Amino acid sequence: MLIPQYVYGDSRPFQGGVDFIATIRALVACGVSLMKSQHAIDCARSRVTEAQEHLILLDTELGAMAGAVEAALLAGGPRKPYIRDVGNRVATMTRAAVLSEVRRAQAALDATVARADKTIVEARKTAALGCGELLARHDLPAATTGFRIFAADRRYGAEVVVGLPCGLRATFEAELPEGHAWRDLRRVKHAREGVMVTLPFEVGWFRKRVEQVTLRLDAFTILGASLEGSRGALLLGNSERSGIAHAFDLDLSSAQPRVKWRNADDTVVIDLGAEDAVCITKLLRAVEQATRELAAARRTMTEATLDARPIGQCDPGELCARLVRLVAADVQEIARRAGAPGELVLRRNVDSGHRDEVFVTTAELLEQVETLPPSLRRAFAPLELYGKPRSPRAPARSLATYEEISACEILPQA
Repeated sequence: MLIPQYVYGDSRPFQGGVDFIATIRALVACGVSLMKSQHAIDCARSRVTEAQEHLILLDTELGAMAGAVEAALLAGGPRKPYIRDVGNRVATMTRAAVLSEVRRAQAALDATVARADKTIVEARKTAALGCGELLARHDLPAATTGFRIFAADRRYGAEVVVGLPCGLRATFEAELPEGHAWRDLRRVKHAREGVMVTLPFEVGWFRKRVEQVTLRLDAFTILGASLEGSRGALLLGNSERSGIAHAFDLDLSSAQPRVKWRNADDTVVIDLGAEDAVCITKLLRAVEQATRELAAARRTMTEATLDARPIGQCDPGELCARLVRLVAADVQEIARRAGAPGELVLRRNVDSGHRDEVFVTTAELLEQVETLPPSLRRAFAPLELYGKPRSPRAPARSLATYEEISACEILPQA
């Protein structure tokens, strides 16, 4: 029987095999950063709204004033020519002054919109970087990890794809460790020997015909492989230079895998038989196993989407809320089983009769959350951090709350 690496504070087995306390710390820090980016976006949008409202109000009031001036000039009936000329000049100057002021307000609005757009782009970029760092270093609940390898200059380039049930999907650059056998191009036999499939080939010298031929794949070079969720792909060729000779698309969503084969120029596409499909599936699984170190070697995030939308088009606040909801149930359960009020506790089995404790106090987490405006703190409500007694092990507060920072900005300095 395998002993769980981590247990709850009450010694019940914890389902995760990682230091989830470190994940909670990192996620709250990332979430606070995301919400600060959201605050910057909200402020930028608010300034645009204010500038738009100012322009509308100014245009209305100045237009009414110009109309009142013209009405006053017309009152009193006919006047002498030189009086009418003066009145026309006054009306013209009034309209010119109104138009000039409206144009100035429009220019100010345009400048505010440009600054807001820049702020929003930068805030979303900062949010994406923070999210990328979180997902590169920590495995969140129910995350799926896929891989891609592809031939590049006689070696394999690689990517890792992380998918979360909250709709977030991120792609990372990755690289196998130095000296790893799969840093250089490998043949099929290096992953799994004796792989054979039956494929249609044109045969005959004088009378051409298509027949099913059993082909041994051992000598082919693996030019690419990927597996993400229930979808996979495998690309084989005689060499990197000669290009792809056989392409296989795998659907592993059911108990019986389905595999399509495509020839070099995609002119022929067929469904492999059940036996051949299983054979190709085992080959891809063997490649996955041979490159399993990739998952831990993910580095810079190169692409991310939320519900299939680029993360750069999404508000950081929505991303934060989804990440928090993703871990909320685990955080609540850890708190319930901690055995120490105001703390989140896990214990790691080191050896027989020896456990190391990892913990974080709710006060430490709340200290970060309270650097945000009150309206933005609601995103962390599912963690149920409030209402807990302060742990004696909680360090002294080191961060100022948002209210304290705001008071320093508006109160006169002594």
